[in-house]
Amino acid sequence: MELTKQRTLKNEIECNGIGLHSGQPVAMKLLPAPINTGIVFIRTDLPGQPKVRAIASNITGTMRATTLAENGAEVTTIEHVMAAFAMTHLDNCYVEMSSPEPPVADGSSKTFVDAVLQAGMVEQEALRNVYKIDRAFSYYKDDRSLVVLPYDGFRVTFTSINAHPLLGTQVLDLEDKDDNFIKEIAPARTVAFEDEVETMWKNGLGLGGNTDNVVVFGKEGMLSTPRFDNELIRHKILDVIGDMYLLGPIQGHIIAMKSGHAFNDNVSRQIDAYRKAKNSGQIKLGKVEQGIKTEVRSNDMITLDIREIQKILPHRYPMLLVDRITELEPMKRAVGIKNITLNEPQFMGHFPGDPIMPGVLLIEAMAQVGGIALLYPEENRGKIAVFGKIDKVRFRKQITPGDQLVTEAIITKIKGPMGIAQCKGRVDGKVACEGEFFFAIMEQKNPEQKQTEEQQTEQKTE
Repeated sequence: MELTKQRTLKNEIECNGIGLHSGQPVAMKLLPAPINTGIVFIRTDLPGQPKVRAIASNITGTMRATTLAENGAEVTTIEHVMAAFAMTHLDNCYVEMSSPEPPVADGSSKTFVDAVLQAGMVEQEALRNVYKIDRAFSYYKDDRSLVVLPYDGFRVTFTSINAHPLLGTQVLDLEDKDDNFIKEIAPARTVAFEDEVETMWKNGLGLGGNTDNVVVFGKEGMLSTPRFDNELIRHKILDVIGDMYLLGPIQGHIIAMKSGHAFNDNVSRQIDAYRKAKNSGQIKLGKVEQGIKTEVRSNDMITLDIREIQKILPHRYPMLLVDRITELEPMKRAVGIKNITLNEPQFMGHFPGDPIMPGVLLIEAMAQVGGIALLYPEENRGKIAVFGKIDKVRFRKQITPGDQLVTEAIITKIKGPMGIAQCKGRVDGKVACEGEFFFAIMEQKNPEQKQTEEQQTEQKTE
């Protein structure tokens, strides 16, 4: 029987352990939440216990796991918990955590599914917000892809191709009917390969993993005891289910080919942006206004997390004003997000008591998105993009802590080392600021060169 009412937990329940990647101990508690709350993570170890909503627009990283950030707080590797909520059709829940990462448990979603079922669920006096996919969304890169199509139900079809002798080509197709996902997908554990484990450890990843909570493949055999012959592809589907639940419950058919978290992120953002544009009236009768594309398809689109952004831009706190690049076509276009939080230094002196994001920083935030589009190509790495001119700047609404600035930068002209970018920053789908930026791409002076030039200048002055 189709569920029509929202559901939350009947009782609170604890799930403690250590994080998969961090190896840090974490006390996690699942608690009932009111209607229309959604899933909200609460960092109990941080001052003020900041909340991080489990929504697609809060994604800031997809390297080996899905990371969310909001209100100056971060949570990571949330996909296994989110998959459990999706499989049990739980709509509203507070997730208190004393660390950035949920417990790895047995490496699957089963522990969290069991916890939800043990706590019990109750119906709430509000209808479920199920979003019915009404057009195709896709992301293609090389021989990998993720497509979401309209469908009367929720279905995932995954194809995995791996060179390991025990894997090869695997295909699995499952629909959310009865307890299909709980029985066939929830127990599937995360997967790693022996030859990559040491590198992961050096990068501070997988520190809480072992051969019991991770299915480890050696060069010729397995170091773990499998639960399924095709546990890898089942866990891939688990990750898809968890990541896509950042949209809330949806009706659609997800078709994945060798994809991962970055693909899930890209397509969920497309759906989220389209849904917001449609709800705000920007999309009417199949026509699209204010620059939203009629064809929702991402072909070879690049996304960047904060670590990758820092490899391109020289800016650092407090002047790094891009949290994530969600779409990038080098030298053509970029879309970036900046989460505005109260703990940023400008709010200490800029209208204290009534914090407003300074216009000069909005200009800088928009310009940095354009700068990334220009500096991403290998031949421009290590260079800097400096202002030559700023024109047609408009501020259309005040931006305050809690807002998320989404900037689209379109490169309209490139001539030699010069470039022009048209930038628009939106909050909740509405234009909040815009401007035209003229850039000069220049070599960045290293500290030794800069110091030498300064000394020469001082000598000439003397």
